[in-house]
Amino acid sequence: MFETERKIYCSQIGEGGIVRNSGLVDILQDTSDLHLMNHPVLASFFRETGSVMFLTHRQVDIIRRPEYGEHIQTKTWTYELNRMYGSRNTVVLGEKGDVCIKSIAGGAFMDIKTGRPIRVSADLIAQVKSYEKLEMEYLPRKIALPDTDPVITCQMVIRRSDIDMNDHVNNARYFDITDELFHECHNAKRFRAEYKFPIKRGDVVFADRYDTENGCIVSLRDDSGKIYCNVEYNL
Repeated sequence: MFETERKIYCSQIGEGGIVRNSGLVDILQDTSDLHLMNHPVLASFFRETGSVMFLTHRQVDIIRRPEYGEHIQTKTWTYELNRMYGSRNTVVLGEKGDVCIKSIAGGAFMDIKTGRPIRVSADLIAQVKSYEKLEMEYLPRKIALPDTDPVITCQMVIRRSDIDMNDHVNNARYFDITDELFHECHNAKRFRAEYKFPIKRGDVVFADRYDTENGCIVSLRDDSGKIYCNVEYNL
């Protein structure tokens, strides 16, 4: 298990003084990244092999959004790991110790140069400690699109600021992109993403929004229909 502490500042705050969805994901992914960078087993493996964990899906359940200036504690741990995939929980606690955010994230071991998944040794996996799964609702990794036409379709601009150190759109920035198509995004009680193919600068990206009973799904695709990422919001 790995823990961090910090305060909520203006970098996480968006319109109306509310923490942005991407601001929450920034907190979650920074804590996970720090965990892997300092992991007693995996840190040296990633450095020596030039591999990474490529995020395949994320689910974020919001009990309440932390407020500006609030001191928070974030805890993360691995609850499942095999030779190709791993899953983790991350929770954000408020100043009074109450649970604000519950999260699930899954990833695949990948060679950073080839962009291909890899299978690691069973001996390595045996050395990694796993913890008990967090009590929450676990939705499927895949997000199914409704069998209807989208209510909105538009082309999205991929900005230089969306790109991270791996030369593709950062995981948190997908929510900045899809939030633009959902006016109630800041009221979401749950949002989740299925990452299929990374978006790179210069890629042509279209967004299709499908309304659902409790919110909407935004699908990001290329002009041939290949899906990069699906994002679902529930109010």
